[in-house]
Amino acid sequence: MASPTSAGVFQTHQLTENRDILIRDEIYGEELVHEPVLVELLQSPEVQRLQGICQHGVTGFLGLTPRVTRLEHSVGAFILVRRVGAAIEEQVAALLHDISHTTLSHVIDHALSKPGEGSYHEVHKTRYLKTTRLPDILARHGISQSVFEEELFPLVEMPSPQLCADRLDYALRDAVGFGKLAMEDARRVVGSLKAFPSATAPRRLLVLDDPHVGLVLSRAYINTDRDVWSSPAHIDMYQRTGRVIGELVGAGSVDDAVLWQVSDAEFWVLLRQAANPEQLRAIERLEEEGIPEGNGLQLPQRAKIRTLDPDVWQGEEKQPAPLSIVMPTWGSERQQYILSRNQHR
Repeated sequence: MASPTSAGVFQTHQLTENRDILIRDEIYGEELVHEPVLVELLQSPEVQRLQGICQHGVTGFLGLTPRVTRLEHSVGAFILVRRVGAAIEEQVAALLHDISHTTLSHVIDHALSKPGEGSYHEVHKTRYLKTTRLPDILARHGISQSVFEEELFPLVEMPSPQLCADRLDYALRDAVGFGKLAMEDARRVVGSLKAFPSATAPRRLLVLDDPHVGLVLSRAYINTDRDVWSSPAHIDMYQRTGRVIGELVGAGSVDDAVLWQVSDAEFWVLLRQAANPEQLRAIERLEEEGIPEGNGLQLPQRAKIRTLDPDVWQGEEKQPAPLSIVMPTWGSERQQYILSRNQHR
């Protein structure tokens, strides 16, 4: 059996003697993957590339936040839909949902996205996929290309504030990583997860079978949002990094095609090499000063305010309903949080 390799902060992968892949995740436990399409995808250069991309972009790369990677998050989302019994296509969609992410993750949105556009990696997904072998891999195993459209798979993607594998996995990794959620509680959340009415029904949902577990998760989620995802200090670092990248790409000093070809560390070297003296000073400030004090920084008008209102079991018949309906106090708490964040804009 090969030695395990790190996928990020919480996860390792190991190739077994049977050519299966054993995933060990501190939150989810062990998952043995044996299906040929999944084994091939997990070993593909396109999926492995995500190991060099930090979920938190510049703050993760500089070691200011936990270095959770796009690879461990993508695999985590895959494990979640697999655990509730999703079909193989939905498992593949979960594994590949972030496949077109660029180096430094959402920092590139601040650098190159046009007003009103979605995330840069989503806008340019088709362009990226044409450069990969992924469509050929899927065709060889009889998997539809529709798996690249994760919004077609409700266990993988749902509109905020509903629960889905993408949102739940990054919530658990970040909430645990930033000390907003105990590991024991994260594991309770995973143990509470179910698909309703089934994992293959047309109108399927991820549901938590314990409302109290849902409340613990939802509070940890808004605490992580306040201190990390919508923190003006963190966003300030994204914006300043984005300005340098935007200037260098706009001037032709950095080819935007490289955004899908290199790791965060390799890209940072390219930035430093291409930067003029003023841009280099801006890069060095990011390296030396770290996350700034939040005093006086405002939340940008377009910044997301993230909350969670997961579906939970309600009553003896176990019908799902939003946590804010089952626990009206959570509905009030959630709305108060949104109002308080908007006051910081």
